Amino acid sequence: MYSVIVGVGNPILGDDAVGLEVAKRLHGKINADVKFAEAGGLELAEMIAEYEFAIIIDAVKGRKGVVEIDVEEYEESVANHDIAFPSAYRILSRYIRMPKVRVVGIGIDGMEVKEGLSEEIKKLVPVAVEKVKEIMEEENELVAV
Repeated sequence: MYSVIVGVGNPILGDDAVGLEVAKRLHGKINADVKFAEAGGLELAEMIAEYEFAIIIDAVKGRKGVVEIDVEEYEESVANHDIAFPSAYRILSRYIRMPKVRVVGIGIDGMEVKEGLSEEIKKLVPVAVEKVKEIMEEENELVAV
């Protein structure tokens, strides 16, 4: 299976960078391409186009811990100057092959202009890494069936 993992976030908005940190920890340790995105919407959808499977990792507001989010409910935390990811995904899928997507969200309280993650969010990074590994195992089992 040709897979991609995309960590989404802004490195100068504190806990918003958690998706980037999780992706950094997975880079070279998982059988998938690993990418980093500081933009959402159409740019993010284009990053995953032509893959068979994609996992998007991002900070989410209004949730606690590490959770899987339905693609239709996913709202990117990064500044988005175009259309939302679910809409961009649907539009692109009319013209090119788009992958199956699963979204891993890490609940944050908010964003502030600063570099580095809070201690609370740092503790969730290894949990999110394990969640991504579990999803990859599930998906690979499905392909082998």
